Amino acid sequence: MTVDYAAIAAEVAGALEEVNQGTVVLKRVTVSPPPNDYTEGAETVETWPLKATVKRMHQRYENGVLIVETGDMVTFATLDTVPLITDLITIDGRDRAITNLTPIPGAGTPVMWKAWCGA
Repeated sequence: MTVDYAAIAAEVAGALEEVNQGTVVLKRVTVSPPPNDYTEGAETVETWPLKATVKRMHQRYENGVLIVETGDMVTFATLDTVPLITDLITIDGRDRAITNLTPIPGAGTPVMWKAWCGA
């Protein structure tokens, strides 16, 4: 039996689009190397709008350890790019650092992503 991950990803994207909450954007900031020692490198910002849901959480299990911390779990559909732990998630205009990023399923082709962002 083969699994059609593209069809599953399309189904997830459609469902997340229906319950889309607020404005959620994946943001990647890259800085080019400086031309010399006294000039800063140029900053480039790329953004991708997300089909996402946001859930406020106060505790979670991570690697079998209970972590008590207020933050947001953002579940979003796959993108044209692979999200990185160094990216930011902008929720209703406020940038949040990603502290945990997990593809779903954990092996194979991702059909969605879950990101934990501090509040």
